[in-house]
Amino acid sequence: MPHVISAAPLGQLAALDVHQLYKLRVDVFVHEQRCPYAEIDATDADSQTIHLLAWDADSHELLGTARVFPAAPADATPAGNGAQIGRFALAPAARGTGLGRELLQAAIDLGERMRPGQPLYLEAQAGLVDYYASYGFTPIGQPFDDKGVPHQPMLRPAS
Repeated sequence: MPHVISAAPLGQLAALDVHQLYKLRVDVFVHEQRCPYAEIDATDADSQTIHLLAWDADSHELLGTARVFPAAPADATPAGNGAQIGRFALAPAARGTGLGRELLQAAIDLGERMRPGQPLYLEAQAGLVDYYASYGFTPIGQPFDDKGVPHQPMLRPAS
């Protein structure tokens, strides 16, 4: 499946690209995972948040997405002045193709460029802790419930 990964703040995306971004996230998180929550938030529109979009090169269908943004102040997250990765989602057709690994590596690389020498933080769904651990993320703190879905805070040391 030939694909292209693009990266931009929300304000630089075309309106139909934003539509596909939100549609994919709602399809995965709200419908598939049955997690009703406020999908659209202020972090999306922050000028420092970069959205990674993995497109099918032929059909221009959105296959995956993630966002990378400066972590909250040190008192709110263990990442300190690092970056946070979130809203990582893949369309069902893209799962098992290797695109997820490529997209996550792109998010890690972006986070490291965004905040050089700083750790990366994410809040993994409990079932994906081992997946993120394979990228050097380590569970920290206590698991927590996010709208009925168990999550585990994870940190990847600065490289």
